[in-house]
Amino acid sequence: MQTHCLMSTVFRVSHVPKDVALEVDGLTVRYGDVTAVNSISFVARRGEITALLGRNGAGKTSTLEACEGVRTPTSGTVRIFGHDISDAPSALRARMGVMLQAGGIAPNARVGTLVRHYCALHQRDMNAEEIITRVGLAHRKHSTWRRLSGGERQRFSLALALAADPDIAFLDEPTAGVDLDGREMIREIMASLVAKGCCVILATHDLDEAQRVAQRAVVLHRGSVVVNESMSALCGSGKRLEDIVREATR
Repeated sequence: MQTHCLMSTVFRVSHVPKDVALEVDGLTVRYGDVTAVNSISFVARRGEITALLGRNGAGKTSTLEACEGVRTPTSGTVRIFGHDISDAPSALRARMGVMLQAGGIAPNARVGTLVRHYCALHQRDMNAEEIITRVGLAHRKHSTWRRLSGGERQRFSLALALAADPDIAFLDEPTAGVDLDGREMIREIMASLVAKGCCVILATHDLDEAQRVAQRAVVLHRGSVVVNESMSALCGSGKRLEDIVREATR
């Protein structure tokens, strides 16, 4: 407990390193008497994929929602590029790409129309047609959400996140239900985001995928952080991330 308090104090009084895009400091999220997230702290850096991992009910979605600014924490702070997310300026929010797990898209929304709308909202000079082609949906741009397959819906959701030309991207289960070609395409997109200095927060149950693409792992268990380490340190000696997570979340 003392170590955690000292770390929190450092976050509050020190200058943020230039490579830090996301700071989570003492974040707690409660739903009535249920504590979903229990005073967690971690950072995520530019030019890296940070994998947010854990079993169902570990607190991943609540953590993501607080980081995205769509859920108000019970206590603690979330900072994006040094700004508290609760009062972040619109120009900063325009730099955030968000891919929700369940889509959050109206069933009648058409691919081309909504991607163009998102590009206009973010005002980041992104070309909707290029994004749609990039995610492999050029042949489906006139289709509605309800007529897309599960994998195509994931691609659609990813396209909306890319409309921000993000400096920080929150991707919730981006490869769920996606075929092999789609997975490779999504990996290439994440790699291109990292190459341009974007901070990617990847929430996934696919631990093999996380080990393959992420530079850092933050593992939650019953609302607390039980692992927060670089992927190379965790798996550099040939260990499997799946075994590490299973042991840490027993």
